[in-house]
Amino acid sequence: MADPNLELLRSMALALGPVCDRLVFVGGCATGLLLTNPAAANVRPTEDVDAIIEVASLAGYHAMQPVLAARGFIQTMEDNTPPFRWFWKRMQLDLVPVDEHVLGFANRWYRPGFAAAVSTELQPGLVLRHLDAAHFLATKFEAFNDRGGRDVYLNHDLEDIITVIDGRAELADELLRAEASVAGHVVQQTQSLLAHPDMQNALPGLVEQPMRAGIVLQRLQQIASLNPR
Repeated sequence: MADPNLELLRSMALALGPVCDRLVFVGGCATGLLLTNPAAANVRPTEDVDAIIEVASLAGYHAMQPVLAARGFIQTMEDNTPPFRWFWKRMQLDLVPVDEHVLGFANRWYRPGFAAAVSTELQPGLVLRHLDAAHFLATKFEAFNDRGGRDVYLNHDLEDIITVIDGRAELADELLRAEASVAGHVVQQTQSLLAHPDMQNALPGLVEQPMRAGIVLQRLQQIASLNPR
């Protein structure tokens, strides 16, 4: 199935211009970039783009404001709008520093994920960086635990996790080659997921093709049995 977020990413990368080279894309918008068998999995459409940036301080983060403004990005003063949110025309960019001390929060896997980022060419001459599969799963498991309440039936982070596992058959081999801390985290979280009392009942509803639930379960079990070193 075609990636429903590809045009959004392409438009955002073009809007960012040279700024794009400083960012690493994360979150649901980048799910489809990790699929090596897109026909097997259904990518969840997103309405916003999430990215991370490496800055040393709050002052460094604020220094991005005129840079983004020069590209036509704006911020709104509406109530409850977070300070990391930008808009370009009708597109939304959430730009978060990798260091949690800058804004007071961050996913702990953003910094190692930023360092291990991979590149994808969206069209000739248009390249963006995004999380590799191991760090994508690590960040998604972190979000699943923190904001999703571990609800296996209604959780977008878990949907994205299952989509990558379904659409990337080589994932277990990649985890064996990944840095031990991130691989170990993914293995541990997969074990915890399989131990969830509702997981096997929920799984058919998390895959694009219910008949692939058995394949995804086997891959989850394979990941859970890994011993990263």
